Amino acid sequence: MMRLVYFLVCLLLFAPLSSAISIPLGHGAPDFSLSSTNGDTVSISNFKDKTLIVLFWRTGQKRSAMALKETDEVLKKYNKKGVQAICIIQSSDDQEEAANMIREKDISCPLFIDSDRRAYGDYGIRVFPTTILVNKEGAVAYDIPSHPLTYKMKLDGYVRKLLGEINDEELEHVLSPQKAKTDDATLESMRLYNLAMKFVNMRMFDQAVDTAVKSAEAKPDRIESLTLLGFLYLETDDAEKALETFNTAVELDPESNDIKTGLGGALILNKEYDKAIEVLEGATVANPYSQMTYYELGKAYELKGNKDKTIEMYKKAIEKIVRKQILPSSISKCQ
Repeated sequence: MMRLVYFLVCLLLFAPLSSAISIPLGHGAPDFSLSSTNGDTVSISNFKDKTLIVLFWRTGQKRSAMALKETDEVLKKYNKKGVQAICIIQSSDDQEEAANMIREKDISCPLFIDSDRRAYGDYGIRVFPTTILVNKEGAVAYDIPSHPLTYKMKLDGYVRKLLGEINDEELEHVLSPQKAKTDDATLESMRLYNLAMKFVNMRMFDQAVDTAVKSAEAKPDRIESLTLLGFLYLETDDAEKALETFNTAVELDPESNDIKTGLGGALILNKEYDKAIEVLEGATVANPYSQMTYYELGKAYELKGNKDKTIEMYKKAIEKIVRKQILPSSISKCQ
């Protein structure tokens, strides 16, 4: 039961998401003063009460050229509604090539040069191209890193939202037209998953397994459901199904430490001790604080008859348990 308890606690943790730029969305857009090849200058303050698209791109890059073309198409669609755009390159880029591209492709988006890379630095540009949308209040509203296949659809949707033509729900539908159908399956999977967890807390493992199976069937690519099901099979000593479930899960998320630990446990149940040790050792490298992983390693070494390694792994598992108990929860996470 200890194995399952540790894992279920880990399932409650969520990884934070990061923005594509260093400016948090909703914060004021850093001002800049840039010059064009014609000697014109521009700053954020020039676009007061306007919806502004800022494209950081570079010459000699196919996805930058595609972003430039599609940005201009969106600009031309909405420029009469107060939408404006500028495109920015570094002084190290080929300015002649950029000017020729804009002229030949009839790009109306004006070109400016960030000669000292100050704008790139202030916005924390990490990939090329990067597109930033600034609202009428001068705050960074959205960003689009690189040039995904959905670039134009995203840009168009963000502009419409900033113009007040659509609300948040309608924007979500624009960005994910298939989401409604997907959400139905996800919600059903989550409902069954939560029910399975209740059965676990009541120690009704047969019912928990049946419900977790239905959760995984409702959304076959939902990692949480598969992982829970795998650990339930471990808890009920169903070696074959545990191995099958974790092999499916690891294909979907090969970097998950929890899945690797579960796979190691399944291999132990199937008496594949050497392979289990290999998988579990890899899990400790990825996450050296997992008491559950060390516990499974201790079991594998014990079954192999390696007394010294058995003691070492069990001691490490105990150390991690004690560490979690004596440290505040804010700095002692189940990892």
